[in-house]
Amino acid sequence: MDTEAIRAELKDVQTKIKDLKSSFSTKRDSKEEFFAQGEQYSEEINTLYDEVKEIEKENNLDKINEELDAKKAQHEELKAQLEEAEKKFKNVKPDVSTKKPVVKTISVEKAKKELQSLDLKLQTQVLSLDKESEISKKIVQLKEIIEQNEGVETSSEEDSEYKTLRRDYNALRRKFNNVEKKIRSFYKQIRLISKEKKKRYKRIDELRALRKQVFENFKSQKEEYSEVGKDLKDLFKKESELLEQLGESPRRPSRPKRKQAPGIDSKELKKKQKEVEESFLKGGKLTTDDLLMFQRK
Repeated sequence: MDTEAIRAELKDVQTKIKDLKSSFSTKRDSKEEFFAQGEQYSEEINTLYDEVKEIEKENNLDKINEELDAKKAQHEELKAQLEEAEKKFKNVKPDVSTKKPVVKTISVEKAKKELQSLDLKLQTQVLSLDKESEISKKIVQLKEIIEQNEGVETSSEEDSEYKTLRRDYNALRRKFNNVEKKIRSFYKQIRLISKEKKKRYKRIDELRALRKQVFENFKSQKEEYSEVGKDLKDLFKKESELLEQLGESPRRPSRPKRKQAPGIDSKELKKKQKEVEESFLKGGKLTTDDLLMFQRK
């Protein structure tokens, strides 16, 4: 190949190098921009998680949940006690339909004393027939009063168990209602706290989706960046060959060759790249060393 042909080819190669260098620089800047954007999303996500923790701490969520569990356990115990108490007092409930209506005139004790007095009078005194008849009628009335009131007192004694059980049931019912009221209050507090947390979680989900897209863009730009770098390397090699044929040297400042970390083979490198990628998706930060590792082949 003559000198003119070599120079024509060299000019074409150098033009391609110039264009690719511009593209290489653009893709590098774009890749770094996506990286910085991903970092920003990760910081926002971490800030939102801190806000969620602060909301829980400020509102004593742990204490509320602890007290709620205790009240729920108490609620179950009271429910069982309430059902048992209701059965008991219903089983001893008096039959009011068979109870005799009673009109109290005097107390039983007073009637008994008056009855004894009249009996004694009949036995010890000489009375006229009319007076004796009058006392006899009075004795009959007193006996009826005593019988009726003794029946009522017996019934009242039987009702006392029912009244006691009903009183116990009503006391349990009030306690049960108070516990239910407290449980509803706890759930209301939790709903208000959850409402504030959900706002943050919604934004976290949005940021995760954005960060995932940014990471995909970063990977894409990294691949393109690497391809352009490979093409540039080939063109630089071709340029050197053409210049050598012309007896000239490249006019580019030498750059130190990047060395791969010792002891890391291709398989291990891919494993580490995958670990860094997973860490980034979970909110971790990419360091400069991580970026350099992604560019290794």
